[in-house]
Amino acid sequence: MSNPSLPTPRNPMTPRPTPTAALLALCLVGGLLSPSVAHGLEQLERQLDIRPNNATQGQPRDVADQLLRLGSQERQAGNYDRAIAAWYRAIDIYHALGDLTTAGIAYDYIGLTYAQLTQYREAEDTLRRRLAVAQDNHDFLGQVRGWNNLGTIFVQRGQLIPAQEAFQTALAIGLDVGDNAGIGLSLSNLGLVARSQSNLHDARKYYEAAAEYRFRAGDLAGEANSNNTLGAIYYGLGESGQALGAYLVARDAARQSGDISNLLRALDGLVEVYQSRNDLTQVRRFIEERLALTSSSSTSPYQQMLTFTRLGEYYAQTNETIAAMEAYEQALSLARQLEIKPQEAVLMNRLQALRFQGRE
Repeated sequence: MSNPSLPTPRNPMTPRPTPTAALLALCLVGGLLSPSVAHGLEQLERQLDIRPNNATQGQPRDVADQLLRLGSQERQAGNYDRAIAAWYRAIDIYHALGDLTTAGIAYDYIGLTYAQLTQYREAEDTLRRRLAVAQDNHDFLGQVRGWNNLGTIFVQRGQLIPAQEAFQTALAIGLDVGDNAGIGLSLSNLGLVARSQSNLHDARKYYEAAAEYRFRAGDLAGEANSNNTLGAIYYGLGESGQALGAYLVARDAARQSGDISNLLRALDGLVEVYQSRNDLTQVRRFIEERLALTSSSSTSPYQQMLTFTRLGEYYAQTNETIAAMEAYEQALSLARQLEIKPQEAVLMNRLQALRFQGRE
């Protein structure tokens, strides 16, 4: 396939107007890979954000839509077998109604749930069935979604060449039909493959184009995800000014979409860049923003642990030894609760160093 024509990226420091295009939820599984790769993949919860078609097909349609929602509820409760069973029952009804588009979406949910369970063979088989449904139905948006999801399975299995081919196929279809959200997702995934191959320069080009297409589509969560990864790439290439711009765009998009995960990623990126510049005023500003976001009891202990770690680092930089120790002790307590041994070791070493410093 020939290289796609990519748009000229906007300056990330340019204010972004409020998008008006509809958000198309074309997302992938996250959290099953190494942190750098998992951040490139997008959240399963967005892919399983179920909004059934409100067609006027009477009781069978209502039952199928309820089964679709039930599957989501069961998955969230950890009842994966029940979720999959509910989705298959919904598929049978959608097939009987002739609604192959929504049946294909249900196949997506099943395939991605198998992937979450690391049952990759079942995931691949289900997603290939999903693609067959989309192709038979001339559902081009479904094909873009299906090829991206199938590529995600290959990434999770470490099969980068098949993944790249799947994402390129998705991109070609998206370009043919003018699906900006699908183009943006496909480019972002191609950037993920390039980054996994340590090819940061190609990854940069893909992510810059992905961020632009996602902006055009009004896909705020996707735009935040692509810009966060772009910020990390810029920073890795030594371009801290560009990194700041990308993280600020990601922060703005994540705020507008209510995407707390990407908002925290953006704040962490901003803190890292300003720490490297020794601009402690800005470091404190973004740590306080993170603290406000993670102070709720509903926040995951993992994110609270990261907040207290960041706070300890700030206090250590400002030579506020007692405050730094208190923050690290809170982080250590959470690390032990979560049984994250490497983080425990890091925090204990930092506390030991501060105690030794205090005795000097």
